[in-house]
Amino acid sequence: MNKEPFYAAKCLYRHDQLEPIESKSFVYEERIILIQADDFDSAIKKAEKEAREYADSGTVYLEYLNVFHLYEYILHNGSELYSEMRSSDLESDEYISKFYDTGCEHSQ
Repeated sequence: MNKEPFYAAKCLYRHDQLEPIESKSFVYEERIILIQADDFDSAIKKAEKEAREYADSGTVYLEYLNVFHLYEYILHNGSELYSEMRSSDLESDEYISKFYDTGCEHSQ
């Protein structure tokens, strides 16, 4: 097995059974899970399998998967579990509002 066998996998879902906030049409979930695999391709296959198993009659797996190799072999408090970088023309406040703090999040 690889010396650093852990990967984080981000999958996207739509929850058809949940009531959206405000006048929105859908509730989406971004879910990040820990995968142990020998290599990147194996991690992708395992993550896709788990994503399909997680989805049920009211939850739709959107076939979106992004895998991140965890470079720290020993996971501990403060270990980076996922990182995604995106280029944008938006200023910081606009960026946060567009992607992370829209007012429609089902979280605190």
